[in-house]
Amino acid sequence: MRVKVRNFPHPVLNPVSDDFLKGFFKGEIIEQTEENDMLEFNINLSLNNPDLQNLIQTKKVSFNIHFECNSTMQRLTFSEYQPVFKISIAKELLNKKVDVNFFILADQKIENYTNLDAHPDYAGVKFGIQKGDILAFSESQTIYIEKQPMSNTNSIFKVSKATDPKAPSISISLSENQIEIGIPEASYEKVGHLQAYGDDCNKILISMLYLPALIDTLFNVQDIARRDDYGLEEIAGLDWYRTLEKRLQKMGYNIAELNFEEITQISYDLLNSSSEAPLVSLENIIYNREGDDD
Repeated sequence: MRVKVRNFPHPVLNPVSDDFLKGFFKGEIIEQTEENDMLEFNINLSLNNPDLQNLIQTKKVSFNIHFECNSTMQRLTFSEYQPVFKISIAKELLNKKVDVNFFILADQKIENYTNLDAHPDYAGVKFGIQKGDILAFSESQTIYIEKQPMSNTNSIFKVSKATDPKAPSISISLSENQIEIGIPEASYEKVGHLQAYGDDCNKILISMLYLPALIDTLFNVQDIARRDDYGLEEIAGLDWYRTLEKRLQKMGYNIAELNFEEITQISYDLLNSSSEAPLVSLENIIYNREGDDD
């Protein structure tokens, strides 16, 4: 869960409100590594506010890092008084998308809290701070834990059988880790039969099924990105999205900022090793058949 703007009964140092004049607080995971069965995170915190720095030095408040993983249903909290430190977490506790939030929280009750850098509206006002109250927060950071990343573009697709007799000739679902391509039962049986004829037939099937699905997917991503950032966050942790994002980055593209006119060409290039690959496969099928006839 990402921290959102909300009202507090006392001034809170953060990047989205004007509670403070000059100070800032920023948290960041600057390095992520693996060591045996553990994930290691190097944390760097930057704080520019003398009053809060003094409270940390006297251990009345502390830096707090919260890891939240929807995939494993885990919420992990770590506190520290130093701005640079390392956190170790068992691999089994985190998977796929993880939201990381950075706070400064009160470790004890603080009476008559004031801050010289607070907005003039707070001048002369003293606040009662309770243990656990937020005194500062940073922008959230999203990380991705990929235990078994998909190796190629083709692996992000799954062809399924639509049992409804009124099902369309093809349908696309993006809600799971693979892009699901639904086709009528009769078509599904034929695809299974053709796949047995080897790699050349499979490449033709890729052009028939995967290509339109990928084009539709990339158009959907652009639509989501343009109208709703939170909608994009919901799919950004899925395996198919992460795989496409990395492949497109290598090609010099941002998955959420594609030119509509280029999506068809980009999709074709993602699926084929060369522009002639499907035609070469078709030639191989024809020539092999002619050879059998001879």
